[in-house]
Amino acid sequence: MLDPDFTPIEPEIQNPKSKIQNPARRVALNALNPFVAQVVTKLLMLGYAIVQFRLVAGESLGGYILATIVFSYTSTISEWGLGTLAARDIARSRDTDAESESASALFSQTLTLRLLISLALLVPVTLFIALYVGFFNLSAEGAWAVVILTVSLIPSAFSGSVTALFYAYERMSLPAIIGVITSAINVGLGIAALYLGWGVIGLAVAALATTLLTSLVFLYLLRQHFPDFGFWILDFGFRGSRSSQSKIQNPKSKIGALLSAGWPLMLNALLVGLFFRADQFIIQASASSLEVARYEAAYRFLNFALLITPAVTLALFPRMSRHAANDRPRLLYEYAFALKALTVISVPLVALTVWFAPLLIAIVTGGKVGYLPESAIALQILIFFLPLSFINGITQYVLIALDRQRLITVAFAATVTFNFVSNLLLVPLLGINGAAIATIFSEVVLLVPFIYWTRRELGQLNLANLILKPLISGLVLVVPAWVLWSVAERWSASTADFALYILSGLALLAIYGLLLIALRPFSQEEVSGLKGALRR
Repeated sequence: MLDPDFTPIEPEIQNPKSKIQNPARRVALNALNPFVAQVVTKLLMLGYAIVQFRLVAGESLGGYILATIVFSYTSTISEWGLGTLAARDIARSRDTDAESESASALFSQTLTLRLLISLALLVPVTLFIALYVGFFNLSAEGAWAVVILTVSLIPSAFSGSVTALFYAYERMSLPAIIGVITSAINVGLGIAALYLGWGVIGLAVAALATTLLTSLVFLYLLRQHFPDFGFWILDFGFRGSRSSQSKIQNPKSKIGALLSAGWPLMLNALLVGLFFRADQFIIQASASSLEVARYEAAYRFLNFALLITPAVTLALFPRMSRHAANDRPRLLYEYAFALKALTVISVPLVALTVWFAPLLIAIVTGGKVGYLPESAIALQILIFFLPLSFINGITQYVLIALDRQRLITVAFAATVTFNFVSNLLLVPLLGINGAAIATIFSEVVLLVPFIYWTRRELGQLNLANLILKPLISGLVLVVPAWVLWSVAERWSASTADFALYILSGLALLAIYGLLLIALRPFSQEEVSGLKGALRR
């Protein structure tokens, strides 16, 4: 992931928009700062979820959860991969003669398209509401929540476009800080709405108000940090670029080129969303909104673990995009290191999640009756997808950097098909546990073509050797965990048992650390790279 000798290989680009001049330190900060901010945000949202589980009935909350899932799909469609596309292409154009004009044009054009797509989505969302209200027991308040959240796509499109611009210049910290502040505002407004008796509609209104406020903050940041973009930031006519290097000269070809380039990225993201959350629609159709809420309780904790891969990939993505064009051996080195580091992190997360699952569900739901043991068992099964998800997450962005996003679409399409069919078979038989099992095997289906294509592009990649030592450490943990399992079964019986339960979990983590020290999964060169990245 991090090269121990950055500067001799790739001299630092002296860009006035990039405030951090040491590349190793920049990558580390761009990974760690947003990650910390996201952890804080997720903690806020966890507290928010606890209040929701306590104050909202399970059936009503299930309707709101379904509304948020619909929003995640529509926001993916409205984004159309244009944020990633803009970040990649602006990063490639940095320090060229046409940098400012190219960045301004790409920002305006992608933002305009995102707004138009957001407006167009109102039609299919209306049809979805009619279908689910008529045939699948979606409540009226759940339907209104879908409508309100869909409206918030418009200000979200602007905030996302400005965020992509900051990412292109490897300045991830500022958008992350804003995310923390606005999340705190969202939580405050939502809790106030619940105590006022506005229910799930109040939650949706709070989300819309927060999104509007966030867009105003990003408008201010755009004017402060990119004043040369001009006052009118939209480009409905897609006027021709003044640059002689422009390859697209008329509005229709510009729109077509952007939609064509963004289509596989959008479809990939949409398929990922279907992969992870289509099971909720099947659970809703075959069981009830209460089961949706139970499965959501298991997912709440996973939101923290799933922050790790985006933090690493977004920090590395500008570098990977440049290496993909001119230094593929360097890209292979950083990719292999990232795989190893993510595996080292994922193994103890799996072990500790299995151990603490009942406690985690009790925390997420505020101890509300009706979620244990069902949600805890689902979480203990579901967490085993994490190492595979980490590998697939970083591999996906390597393929995007290599401009092979259309291959990703094929893999995701096959995986979503497998996931959908397996959920149709397993959910009626095993309930939410069947959905968890389907998720794990779907990650395996996705992994196979990803690794094949990456090896074809970058050369030999021995995945087994990269992840072997962390996996051995994890398997060894099964023995002490099995010996201590009786402690986990009686954690809620008394204060003494609870203390022993916590200490036993920490002991498992310490054993894993000692095993890693003994097995030494990182080479001396990789250790030097880590030290260089973390040094001030």
